[in-house]
Amino acid sequence: MLLRTCFSQSFGWNWGENAKPRDAARFSSVYTLMPFVACVPMALGLDPLAVTLFSMAITTIILPVIVLPFLVLMNDEHYVGRHRNGFVGNWVVFVIIVLAAVMAVVAIPLEIAGGS
Repeated sequence: MLLRTCFSQSFGWNWGENAKPRDAARFSSVYTLMPFVACVPMALGLDPLAVTLFSMAITTIILPVIVLPFLVLMNDEHYVGRHRNGFVGNWVVFVIIVLAAVMAVVAIPLEIAGGS
């Protein structure tokens, strides 16, 4: 559902599960075609579990890079005004960044050693 909604929102299409197919034709076509598109990697012989594990390992590598700018933005008075993070909020985000960095360092060797 998420991918279909992202398609529809990104391209400005009418969408919704309650919308009639003729009112949201592009959404309905993506909704119908995505299960077939999702089967293509399996038809090509890729192991769905291996693809999932690999994508999770890549996500752990990207996570610290994505979260760090949020720490900066959440403390910028120009963007968030008086709703800036306090000490506890900054500490929690910093701990998440450190944990994500540790997972990033460990994830790829474990992925390789795991044989998937």
